[in-house]
Order: sequence, then C-alpha cells, then structure tokens
Amino acid sequence: MRRSARIVPATLIGLLLAAQAAESPAQERDVELRERLAQSEAKAAALQQRLEELERRVQALGAAAPVVAPPAAVRPAVNAQAAPPPSASPAQAPAPSSSGRTAAARSAPGTFEVDEEAAQRALERTLTQTGALLLPVGTVEATPSFTYRRFEQTNPALVSDPSGTVVLGNQLNRRNEYTAALELRAGLPYNSQLELVLPYSHVHTSQVTPTVSGPAVDRTDSASGTGDVTLGFAKTLMRESGWKPDLIGRLTYNFGNGDRQSGGVSLNGGFRQLTAEVVALKRQDPLAFVGTAFYGKAFEEDRIDPGNSAGFSLAALLAASPATSLQLGFSQIYRQKQEIGGVRLPGTDQSYGIMTLGASSVLSRDLTLVTQFGIGLGNDAPKYSFTISLPILFR
Repeated sequence: MRRSARIVPATLIGLLLAAQAAESPAQERDVELRERLAQSEAKAAALQQRLEELERRVQALGAAAPVVAPPAAVRPAVNAQAAPPPSASPAQAPAPSSSGRTAAARSAPGTFEVDEEAAQRALERTLTQTGALLLPVGTVEATPSFTYRRFEQTNPALVSDPSGTVVLGNQLNRRNEYTAALELRAGLPYNSQLELVLPYSHVHTSQVTPTVSGPAVDRTDSASGTGDVTLGFAKTLMRESGWKPDLIGRLTYNFGNGDRQSGGVSLNGGFRQLTAEVVALKRQDPLAFVGTAFYGKAFEEDRIDPGNSAGFSLAALLAASPATSLQLGFSQIYRQKQEIGGVRLPGTDQSYGIMTLGASSVLSRDLTLVTQFGIGLGNDAPKYSFTISLPILFR
C-alpha cells in the first residue's frame, strides 16, 4: 500500500509537465500569427494612405483617373474569428467614379476638358512652330497665321521755302504690314520634314514731310500682293544625349515669285534667296532652350541685289502648365548693303534686334493657339509686331 501511494504523485507530475509542453508550441504559433497580422495591417494602412494622397492630387488637377485598388497579394488575410472586420469610415468610403469626376471638371467654372495626350504637348507644339522639333513621319500640320508689323523711321529731308531757301528737316515714314500666311509641314522618314509657306500681304504707308511756310504734307499709299513662296527641308542631325543638344539642319529656298512693288509701295518680294539654318535644342524640364543661326544668300534680279543676310536667335520656353507654355526670346539680324548695277548703296545695310514674348495654349488634341509679341531694337527694326497662329495637326 505504501508503494502505490508513492507512484500516484509521480504520475500526476508527469502528466502536468506533458500538458505544459504541448501548450508551449501553440502559444508560440499564436504570437507569430498576431505579429504577422499586425504587419499586414500596417502595410494595408500605408497603402490606403498613399491611395488617398494620389486621389487628392488627381482631383486637384481636375483629371479623370480611376482609383487603383490595393493588389490582392498585399491585402491582409484577417481571420474572422481572430479580429472582427473594421467598420467603414469616411476615409475608406468608395472613391467617386471617373465619370463623376469628369462631369465635375467639365462643370467647374473657367475650366475645359483637355485630351490626356494633347495636355502634354503645349511645349512640343511651340517647339514645332519655332522649328526646333520635327513632326513624326506620316503627320501633317497646317498653320494659318496673321502677322502685323509697325515701322516708324525718321529720315533727314531737304525742304525749300517759296523764296528758294533750302533747309534740312525730318521726314517721318510710317509703314503698316498685314500678312496672312498658310504654312504646311509634313513629317517624312529618316527624321526629316518638308515645309511650305504661302503668304499674302497688304501694306499701308504714310510719309509726313515738313514744310517751311505751311503745315506738313502727309502722303499715304496702300498696296496688296502675293508674297514669295518658300520651300524648306529639315533633318535631325543629332539627338540629345548628356550635354549634347538636339541638332536640326534646315535649307529653305525662296522662289522670289511674289510682287516686288505695287503703286510705288514696296512689298518686300520678288527676290530669290537660299537660306541655311542650324537649330539646337536642349531640354531641362519644364524648360527648353533653343539657339538658332542662319545665313541667307540673295540672288540678283534686274541688276538689283538686296544683299545677303545673317543672324542668330536665343529663346527659353517654359511649360507653365500641362496645357500652356510661355516663351521669351531675342533675335539679332544683319543685312549687307544693297547693290544696283554692281554699285553699293551707302546706308542700306541693316543691323537690329527683336525681343519676343509668346504664349501657347492647347485647345484640343490636335488644335493649338500660339501668340507672339515682338519689340524692335534699333532704327531699322519694326517698332513692334504681333503674330497669332492656329496649328492644326492631321494624323
């Protein structure tokens, strides 16, 4: 009896130790599962915060973009018995549909819908207009434009009074040029482009001559006529890489088929000219820098040589918004003296600069509005000028 009494406690102690050993792995698994669950919930919260931030940015831009749900691979696999599902909160409410956001953007005052591709092309359209970018192969661009230029020059003139006395006075010459043009561009294979310009001009002049004994004499004249047709070919010579810019070479031939003058008014046409041009483009988004240098060889017509020309220009373009770009530039132009019968005419050489300010805005996927204002620097330059164009892209 004493022996059996000693055996019973030992057996109970063994059973208790075995039960504790069986419970230890279960507790470890429970702790591990809870740690994994906490990590999954933390990842889900981070993803939800990022999605809410992206949605706020999209709504601020007024663009219609679908909200992307978290990938299934990173969603927390929560056991319904371990943790109850969280209640819906305002931050986790379903995002508005893309159609709803589009309708809201359309109805917002002062806004209009812009195609996703066209919204990114305001800067590219402006660069195409300046000749710094070429069209893709198979695309055609037609650009109707209107340009107004104002010239004012004061030249010395001899004035005689009724007694025959000759004095020196100042004669004011004013000139208004109105030019309508249609420019066609076509993208060709091998990174090249064909260009054609068809202009038409109307000129109004006013010449104010002082008199000794009476009021000044104001003589006005007007004339209209076709301008010179120009045909050009452009080719990309080098692509931007590192510090190297895009480089484009261009040859333009002026046929000289326009009207030279009408009714005594010069129309700036009627002379053939071959122009070589090099354009460099360097982009540092949202900025683009363009440098251009050219030389034009004029050909003699009816023993009149208008003189060769050369110049350069520098411009900076800024993508102010997805649909708008701004432009600031400066051009310097030189022209040799004119010759008649091999004799150079003194005082006919020219050297002047032009400061330009411009803006471009995307109206639709294939339509852009481009405006440019120029201020002349120098007596030979136009006092100011204004150009408005409407490039239309055909794909």
